[in-house]
Amino acid sequence: MLNIKIKKMKKILYLIIILFFSIELKAQKTINKTNKKIVEHLNTPTKIWMAGDWKTQLNGSKVWQKGHWRFEEKCFQQKSEIFRKKMKKRQQV
Repeated sequence: MLNIKIKKMKKILYLIIILFFSIELKAQKTINKTNKKIVEHLNTPTKIWMAGDWKTQLNGSKVWQKGHWRFEEKCFQQKSEIFRKKMKKRQQV
């Protein structure tokens, strides 16, 4: 009788351990996905609308340039700083 109870308790313990590890694995996968999304977002250039402005040419004359889109890429230091801030926010929540 006692032997049967021990076997049942072992089975329940094994099921709990397997359940715990599967939940932990799923949580780790979601963390990796969010980190990947953050890195992809950091690697994309920033698209900025520039209103028209005067550009100085090499000969010194000024020419009006119409509004246009300007793409600006972040340097590695800016990317790592933004990533660090996002990771710090996630840990606080």
